[in-house]
Amino acid sequence: MSTETQTLEFQAETKQLLDLMIHSLYTQKEIFLRELISNASDALDRRRVKALEDSNLEFESEPRIRIEVDRESRTLTLIDNGIGMTRDEVIANIGTIANSGTRKFMEELRENKAEGAELPSMIGQFGVGFYSSFMVADRVVLETRKAGEEKGTRWASEGDGTFTAEESELDSVGTRISMHLKAQTEEDGDEFQDFTAEWVLREIVRKYSDFVEYPIEMDVEREEGEDDEKKMVTQTVTLNSQKPLWTRAKDEITDVEYAEFYKHISHDWTEPFEKVHLAVEGTSVYRALVFVPKQRPFELLDPNRSKSNVDLYVKRVHIESECEGLMPLWLRFVVGVVDSEDLPLNVSRETLQQNRVLAQIKKRLTRKVVEVLKGRLEEDRAGYLEFWNSFGQVIKEGIYFDDGFQKEVTEITLFNTTNEEGPRTLDEYIAAMPEGQKAIYYLAGEDKETLAQSVHLEIAKKLGYEVLLLSDAVDEFAFQKLNEYEGKEIIALDKGDLDLEDDSDKEEREAKAKELEPLLAAVKEELEDAVSEVRFSTRLTDSPVALVTGSGAMTANLERIMREARQPVTETARVLELNPTHPLIERLMTIHSEEGDSSRFADYCDLIHGQALVREGSAVPHPEHFAKLIAQLMM
Repeated sequence: MSTETQTLEFQAETKQLLDLMIHSLYTQKEIFLRELISNASDALDRRRVKALEDSNLEFESEPRIRIEVDRESRTLTLIDNGIGMTRDEVIANIGTIANSGTRKFMEELRENKAEGAELPSMIGQFGVGFYSSFMVADRVVLETRKAGEEKGTRWASEGDGTFTAEESELDSVGTRISMHLKAQTEEDGDEFQDFTAEWVLREIVRKYSDFVEYPIEMDVEREEGEDDEKKMVTQTVTLNSQKPLWTRAKDEITDVEYAEFYKHISHDWTEPFEKVHLAVEGTSVYRALVFVPKQRPFELLDPNRSKSNVDLYVKRVHIESECEGLMPLWLRFVVGVVDSEDLPLNVSRETLQQNRVLAQIKKRLTRKVVEVLKGRLEEDRAGYLEFWNSFGQVIKEGIYFDDGFQKEVTEITLFNTTNEEGPRTLDEYIAAMPEGQKAIYYLAGEDKETLAQSVHLEIAKKLGYEVLLLSDAVDEFAFQKLNEYEGKEIIALDKGDLDLEDDSDKEEREAKAKELEPLLAAVKEELEDAVSEVRFSTRLTDSPVALVTGSGAMTANLERIMREARQPVTETARVLELNPTHPLIERLMTIHSEEGDSSRFADYCDLIHGQALVREGSAVPHPEHFAKLIAQLMM
């Protein structure tokens, strides 16, 4: 080995390429620490595997990664006792951009795999992560000594296209990277991170490298003692949890360990409602561990927080938080991790090159979550109902948004109904249908209590039909997509025409309707600006009037939802239905027969229209006029 100091040029195009990587390759400066820790982890893996072939390469002490900080000189140092490098390897791997030693080692190991050794998972496939240190440092010094060698090598560069390499005396095997950190500039603004601050380093390690297999250690100062006896002491702390629970076999993990891990990643103090733990091998190799919470987080219905809560890891290194490609939005409350062995990343390891594999993972993971929820629904109805009250409103979004899982989502959905036994599924609703009922009927509105008093239920009550009472905003949209289930048409009781009468009732109504037919045109003329049509009802049995929506029009409830969401809404004139068998409608016909289109007849038309609006919970257009008419009628 040469003992002289050499000044060499990088082997690629280099000042321009290095400058491009420093300023353009990574979106966040803090990524540099993830890259260096990943390289250190790879070096420890390599030494562990090589030691199986040569006992002289075994660790003198426990394998670890260490972070050292000097706030006065503003240096940050990362140390590992891994395999290390020779001078030639330093020049080849560090002096040539995008020449990864890990990649070569993996190729070599695949060709000559040591008997009985597991193939380690290494992520340094591109050979550019080391240079991310120049994003935060204006000078980087690397000192390394390879296991089995007596001498080490000292490499240094200011990222200007050249570097120096010289022999170095090192006491131990491994690699030491010292970064002389840049000072804050105006360009940094409020986003400046002090990478000598303990809390900054803790957060970065926890975010990106929490599950790295080896301990990541750092010395911290703490004050001990009381009053005059207080003193500063230095403690060595481990910054990462080192507990990638998903890598272990399910039968080796206790419920307590699952619960602790859930609390660690979710910051939730309660235990999870359910979990899914997968280990998949085949064309794609990945592990997943996700949890269904018991209680609803505050931001669940916040439209600005509608993201996945599943994080993506590749070989135990964090790649992406809240990865939208791993979980559908209607399961955004599910918390967990997916760790893949073979997802194709871009060169900065920040994003995926393509998402075909990700789509497969998402589909399988979604199916497993639905399966465990269905199991709880069947085995623990009370517990599932409590869970449903917290998360059902979000899960129902899957009926509308996810055609691929629409049926599965519907199967685990609970609906309030006119039945007093509590919410039930559509399968349970169908099983309880009386003979002769051919469709599923529902009403949608603001709340269950108001819906239960609706005039639109009258014909269903008479026939003994159960009706779904839908009061979540998502219900209207879901039932636009779900217009049939298990061969049963799904029909809104307050929309379009209904044909639910038996023959005897139909004959009586049609006879009355024919007798009162002149009334329709007269009422329509008086209410021309307020309703689109006046007709005799097939759905009313006790009430005189009701407002319904035309077959292709937007319901009053949907208009309300759109207005509350600050969406533009064009109000649709609705249909006024009259009950031809009700005494009030007969009285209205008598007044018209005696007085024609009198002012009293016009007032009565306004009254029945206002009554229909009040019964459904809508506002009357001119409340002062409506109140005056009622007062006059009472007098």
